[in-house]
Amino acid sequence: MNIQKSWVNRLLGDKQAHKEHIVVVLSMLVVTALYQFIATTVIADYAVNWFEFVGTWAGLTCVWLTRTQNVLCWPWGIVSSIAFGFFFQQIGLPGQQWLNWGYFLTIQLWAWPYWVFGGANRTELQVSRLGAKGRGFALLAVVGGTYVVYTLIGYFSPGSLYPVLDALVVAASITAQYLLGRKLIESWWLWLGPVNLLSIGLFFSAGAYVVMALYVAFFIHAFFALRHWYREEHRV
Repeated sequence: MNIQKSWVNRLLGDKQAHKEHIVVVLSMLVVTALYQFIATTVIADYAVNWFEFVGTWAGLTCVWLTRTQNVLCWPWGIVSSIAFGFFFQQIGLPGQQWLNWGYFLTIQLWAWPYWVFGGANRTELQVSRLGAKGRGFALLAVVGGTYVVYTLIGYFSPGSLYPVLDALVVAASITAQYLLGRKLIESWWLWLGPVNLLSIGLFFSAGAYVVMALYVAFFIHAFFALRHWYREEHRV
């Protein structure tokens, strides 16, 4: 019984993690509400979409907590994936919908306990980086994945918006999320470039301005997370 309780405590974080969690959740709620207020003020005929609102709030919370390696990032990532899946279904980006429901949702259920028990002797997983071969495989995964997703979009959703860009963002996101689940620094390089920068252009083109603003925030977070994780690796 004590062992089980210890496992639960490790999955849910310590008191310091909980304190940070509360501050971040409330702060990101305020930021998301501000996003929405600015959007309704600046953009003509803009209407609040609650799937977009929840996905943005949960996504910002998840990324902030991921940057500081707070294990409570994962439940917020799961909420974000569910909400954004519905939102992307509504605005005609099937690749992004599949990415959130078919991949992000499931891999985060794996990554959550892996961060906690994936280290030596089931200890907490430590930050590390790929070797040259691993980086080569990651690049191949992005290129090959883009081709596969583009083909699937053409088959299942002909006439969808920006299929090449959509496919590239999906493939890079899949690779980045897997590397993040293993606490590999290279994940943040993928989040910075192929995912966040391209997503900003994709969502702007699709008229999803609040999500576009979210990815601007993701880009900034990824930059600071990369620096933080490099320092963390050198301390290990």
